[in-house]
Amino acid sequence: MSIKYQQGPFSSSIGAFLNGVRPGKPKFTEKDFPTLDGKVVIVTGASAGVGFQVVKLLLGTTNAKVYLFTRNKEKTETAIKKLETEVASEYNKKNLDVHYILVDLGDLESIKPAAEQFLSLENRLDIVIHNAGVMVPPVGSKSKQGYELQLGTNDLGPHLLQKFLDPLLIKTSKTNKPGETRIVWVASFGHYMSPIGGVHWEDINFLKTEASQMQKYGQSKAINILQAKGWNTAHPDGSNIISVSLCPGFLNTELQRHGPPSQRFLSNFLHNSKYGAYTELFAALSPEVKTADHIQSFGKVTKARKDLSEPKHIQKAWDYLEENVKPYL
Repeated sequence: MSIKYQQGPFSSSIGAFLNGVRPGKPKFTEKDFPTLDGKVVIVTGASAGVGFQVVKLLLGTTNAKVYLFTRNKEKTETAIKKLETEVASEYNKKNLDVHYILVDLGDLESIKPAAEQFLSLENRLDIVIHNAGVMVPPVGSKSKQGYELQLGTNDLGPHLLQKFLDPLLIKTSKTNKPGETRIVWVASFGHYMSPIGGVHWEDINFLKTEASQMQKYGQSKAINILQAKGWNTAHPDGSNIISVSLCPGFLNTELQRHGPPSQRFLSNFLHNSKYGAYTELFAALSPEVKTADHIQSFGKVTKARKDLSEPKHIQKAWDYLEENVKPYL
């Protein structure tokens, strides 16, 4: 017997959709970025698309030490060579402080070794940008541990990675000014496709539920919002840290490679991935941002769907994530 999927309210999405189609120009750009002298930044999924542009902007306009957390060594080495060439050409800057660590967020067993490698190299961590993700993969796709692929890669993997990074991030935050230390969870407009409360608890892996890949994606992105809101509650010793979610915008990136015909129609409204990077760096760097905010393209403080701010939904999602990453700590 199949389980019915009950999508949450979509009416409140109209304003967010219109902003995605016509967001205006970014107001927080290179001229506004702080210098980030001595700061260490992690960006996941940074070998292409928005993540690549985030790293490029950081390397070109700040003095941060940047780590790319990626799953493909060859692709990442090619990306770093491209970064060196483009940053030298566009920003007249050489000798970039850029490094990479291999990790597959869709394989929970790969995360502890990657985190331990990073922690053996650094004694501070200022900003984590959870940019990596998958979107509408082929039906039936699963993570290494058997979770629905988007749930495993977009939610459980980042949650486990963040748990390993939390002690150093919290330690660093005590030496920084309030709000300088941040965790950025990249969500999506797709969260409007999720059920009430964000999660299809009756069948979280969609084994018996007829649902589109976009609805499954929507659940994973709603959970990112719940993670952003839940982190500070779970970490009272991290009161100096801003945890924030965002929708980077309607962007032309590799995420669309498995998309349905409706997405190909929406491609008429897609924007360059660099603008999504401005959204992510607004969340990571702008003094306007406060913890538990939600940011939309291309750097506007807004709110996600209302039910995703309810403590009961935040706590239930947080408890699920905690329980399911526990075997891999």
